[in-house]
Amino acid sequence: MKNLLSSLCLCLFGLGLSAQTFTETRSINCGDMVSIGPLGYPTWNEAFIVDKANVGYSQLVGDLIAPNQLEYTSAPFYAGLDTVVVKCAHATQITCDTGIYIFEIACPQVLDPAYFVQVPCHDSIYVNNLSGWWSPQILEAPQHGSARIILEPTDGAGIMYTPDPGFEGMDVVLVSLGGAITDTVLYVFQVYCDLVSGTQEQVQEALPLFPNPAEDYIYFVDYEAIKNIQLFDALGRFFPVSATKEGSLISIATRNLPAGAYFLSVDLESKKLIGQFIRR
Repeated sequence: MKNLLSSLCLCLFGLGLSAQTFTETRSINCGDMVSIGPLGYPTWNEAFIVDKANVGYSQLVGDLIAPNQLEYTSAPFYAGLDTVVVKCAHATQITCDTGIYIFEIACPQVLDPAYFVQVPCHDSIYVNNLSGWWSPQILEAPQHGSARIILEPTDGAGIMYTPDPGFEGMDVVLVSLGGAITDTVLYVFQVYCDLVSGTQEQVQEALPLFPNPAEDYIYFVDYEAIKNIQLFDALGRFFPVSATKEGSLISIATRNLPAGAYFLSVDLESKKLIGQFIRR
């Protein structure tokens, strides 16, 4: 009994003393799936994902009794790197090592731009980074949900996606910009049931920007808990953001931007704010 209690104490308190980090690299083709395992130590230190894939889809198959397998599916038409971090990937009764899995993805055909969005299952998401002037149309519908183009009164447009009930995995939608623009835009929706609804692009509101049109700077009222700021043009091309807090305002440098229409996206804890402005 004394030895059993000692083992339990080592398992409970030895995690922080004997935890290490390792890196493992795998090569994979776009659209393919790879399985890695076994991970964790059954009934003692179960593996779990602490950082999901950014552009692909990652999940653990198994439970506390059976060893876990990391299943990673790469996104279609994407070439580059993706990373998944798993806690207790290599584990014993008294160790819990974190694994950083780096996936080198090769693809013969790459679609640019492509957008990767995490979606809670049993929910919907609206991504409004299109323009109504393009007359966008869905070229390839999702296989595990529904999608439609929404035209906004202000000449903006976006895509509304809803996964099928009970679906968890990766779904894609291909949008044609139409009109004089022959480009396509790929949306990769990563549907997870452990995401908190409303935290990932679930609520979108207008972001007032001034002056508009802009020359050297654009301003907006400062918000608490800003997580991310992105700046992109009407073709979906992203630009570096130089943001400065000035009292109750945030200033964004625009002097180096070519003349044209731009979108500014601000991620808060519970919603996304998007504003449109013109650079003279």
